[in-house]
Amino acid sequence: MSRTTGNVIKNEFYPTPAKVVDALLETMTFRPNDVFLEPCRGEGAIYNRIPLPGNQKCWAELSEGVDYLKTPFNNIDVIITNPPFSLATEFLEKAKRELAEDGTMIFLLRLNFLGSKKRCEFWETFGTPPHIKVITPRPSFAKINNSASDTCEYGWFIWDNGNRVAHAELPITHLCTPTQCTKKEAA
Repeated sequence: MSRTTGNVIKNEFYPTPAKVVDALLETMTFRPNDVFLEPCRGEGAIYNRIPLPGNQKCWAELSEGVDYLKTPFNNIDVIITNPPFSLATEFLEKAKRELAEDGTMIFLLRLNFLGSKKRCEFWETFGTPPHIKVITPRPSFAKINNSASDTCEYGWFIWDNGNRVAHAELPITHLCTPTQCTKKEAA
């Protein structure tokens, strides 16, 4: 939902900006035999960028008749998705059950997903993400779906049992998207 307009796009279809996916993937290392799953494939912004052969990639997409919450997947090495906000807890719970023991699970979520009494109870039982890469600058979904951009901060929530993602020493780091976040060099 857009915080500025209060409107929700049908089926909560907010395609992930390519630059946000590229910035994440630059920090990752995949293993040759990894099996990847994208539970909300959409137009493929994440799925199409994964550097694994097609036979090692699985997907679900409601608009194509494959409902992730009703489709079983097992022992998946890497799960990366931008889930519907209203179903994020259900997606997280299912993905955690389907993740391999040394798997890596990454969800694009609003940082304010950490709040509220309801989600506080969820995080106590589920476990908070050990790592969050805050996306800088704030991604805009407006260019994709012709809506007003919201004012929420976003991050990749990361559970990385397989050490596939390069981490800073702190659990919360900033991930700058290409060409939009540059450091000024000292003169």
